[in-house]
Amino acid sequence: MIVWLAAAAWAATVEGRVVERGDADPIAGAVVRVGDQRVTTGGDGSFVLELADGVWSIVVEEQDHLPVTVEVEVPVARKLVVALAPVPPPLEVVVESFRPSPDVSHHSLDAEQAYETPGVLDDGVRLVQSLPGVTVQREYAPGSGALSVRGSAPGDNRYYLDGIEVPYLYHFNQYASVYPSSQLARLDLYSSTFGAAFGDATGAVVEAESSLVVPESVAGSAFANFVMVGGAVSAPVGKGWWVGLSGRRSYQDLAGERTDQYTVWPVFYDFSARVERATSTGSTGLFAWGAGDRYARAIAELDALDAVEAAATPTLDYRRAFQVFGVRHTWSVPGQRGRVVAAVVPDHLSAVVGDAGAAEVGTVSTQARFDHEQSFGAHRLDVGAEVRGERTALGLDDVDAATALLVATEAPQLARGEAVDAAGTRVRGGVYATPHLVAGPLRFMPGARLSFDAWGGVDVDPRVATRLRVSDATMLKVAGGRYHQSVETVDLLPRGAVDLATARSWQVAGGVEQTIAGRLELQLDGYGKWDVDPLFVPVDGPPENVAGGVAWGVELVSRYRLRETFFLWGWLAYARAFYLDEGARWSAPGDQPVTGGLVASWDVTEAFNVGVRYRYGSGLPFTPVDSSLYDAGNDTWVPVAGEPGSARMPAYQKLDLHFGWTATFRRWSLETSAEAWIVPKSAAAMYPIWSDDWSEQGFVRGPTFLPLLGLRARF
Repeated sequence: MIVWLAAAAWAATVEGRVVERGDADPIAGAVVRVGDQRVTTGGDGSFVLELADGVWSIVVEEQDHLPVTVEVEVPVARKLVVALAPVPPPLEVVVESFRPSPDVSHHSLDAEQAYETPGVLDDGVRLVQSLPGVTVQREYAPGSGALSVRGSAPGDNRYYLDGIEVPYLYHFNQYASVYPSSQLARLDLYSSTFGAAFGDATGAVVEAESSLVVPESVAGSAFANFVMVGGAVSAPVGKGWWVGLSGRRSYQDLAGERTDQYTVWPVFYDFSARVERATSTGSTGLFAWGAGDRYARAIAELDALDAVEAAATPTLDYRRAFQVFGVRHTWSVPGQRGRVVAAVVPDHLSAVVGDAGAAEVGTVSTQARFDHEQSFGAHRLDVGAEVRGERTALGLDDVDAATALLVATEAPQLARGEAVDAAGTRVRGGVYATPHLVAGPLRFMPGARLSFDAWGGVDVDPRVATRLRVSDATMLKVAGGRYHQSVETVDLLPRGAVDLATARSWQVAGGVEQTIAGRLELQLDGYGKWDVDPLFVPVDGPPENVAGGVAWGVELVSRYRLRETFFLWGWLAYARAFYLDEGARWSAPGDQPVTGGLVASWDVTEAFNVGVRYRYGSGLPFTPVDSSLYDAGNDTWVPVAGEPGSARMPAYQKLDLHFGWTATFRRWSLETSAEAWIVPKSAAAMYPIWSDDWSEQGFVRGPTFLPLLGLRARF
């Protein structure tokens, strides 16, 4: 209850207004009761009572608001103003299983989960790394943003926003994704055995959809945390049209963060802009968004070198940026829904290692996608098509083996060991169809995808999924199919000089989904992958095909959610992933035997939120340096790589704690958050380093405790 007083004359007549708590908008139709009197507020929220002198209890009620009782002593000196709070929505139990989807290995996130999960810096895309099947990566390390899902290599995945493929998903060191959560409506991870709607990937698919909620008035937010600042605003402009803008930028480089190790402190930015028109059957819009990253670092760890060696160490100047300019139309009418989207995507990468060499990669792609769902009673047919034309240019200088190894994470092209100056034009695409056939509790979803590649021919990938509802609480599921992934254009330049085959994969997955007491979800999944000609990227050479690969695993997942109040999920998985070639077997980049974690968030009150996230993962493999050779002509030591994937990082675990408080004012609110990132000392190793002659190996260690503060204002 909030009661405040405005000036009025002394009188036995009691006048007042009933308004909304927070923004003070009038509430019409509220019932005001006192004694035998009963009046209703007018359009401006006003009411009048005739009361004798004394103390009275005035009751104010309205069906969509919590009732309020006001103690008033008559006569009163001022006009009464009574503020009512809206009735909170009922606790909505959300059961996320049992979707009628051909993607049986599927996890979905929304904006609520993104905002209220600790350790993700208000960034929903970072939350993908807390999902089952995704390797637990070390934060702060150069490769921490590389997603490896169910044994796949990071390059085996595809990332989409509104149907347009994103060149890369995370800014430097995974501190933030390239698209802010404030613009997202939903984020989906398809771990494996995904349906025919997606292709040209043997790993996973991450698909995000931007929010199309039409703002009723000007609304927005501004925020700051220890990494970046940013803001967003949206506003209606009449006749169903509305606009939206957002932008973010890191600022530590402006605060003077510069060292001998990082001569240009990592800096990144991203932005989005759109104009949308909403109708009763869909929406049409123009959009532009993009991202950029830059830093300059000494390629070796200077603390491990003497003064002369440190002075001679070259610096990697890394820059990458992309933009997306496109148009989108969506529709949804009884019995059908769909979308069509088209965009132009320029993408440029530059990696210059002083005088030791450089890589320049520039790509301009034109993408278009069409998806349509048509219902026929209980049955449904999904059809669609996509096409991508691109022009890619590659420029490489010769780089020695030691330099290539030290920059392989950021610029793997430099490991090719030869100068290249080439460009190529390529067209790829595909069409798909998936019928959904329903017979009682059984949903059978056979599908097929026909893909074409101007540089690689035609592929047909059959896929099938089945869901059987055993009861209202139990669902069985199984899926399988054939997948392929063409080699990226940059790895084939100059065309004809590089002999790399298209990778193919047979995959199966299945499991059971169980709901207990209509609330708690349990899910047990198993999967297997058998790859032919997978692309292997050694640390000391160009990409190459190996004969095969295999990955398998089991995942136990639990979920519980009360909408707007509480959510929790936890998982435990055991998995293995290997490359196979000429009788040899070695660990793939995503070979992480044991992973597990827990995410929980609780809105204790309307203003206070607490959250926790915990992740554990076995140490990921890396290729060690077995020995080195002295090059007298260049006065350098040349490393000799050991067996691929034969060494492992220490096991990793991290605990994130979150406390959030929201203060609500008349027309705006202020959210304050405090977080703590905790990494045990035994898990703080980020990446391996070697001495100047490569004879000794150690690890660079990150912080074990990091307190964070953040502010967000909403209006």
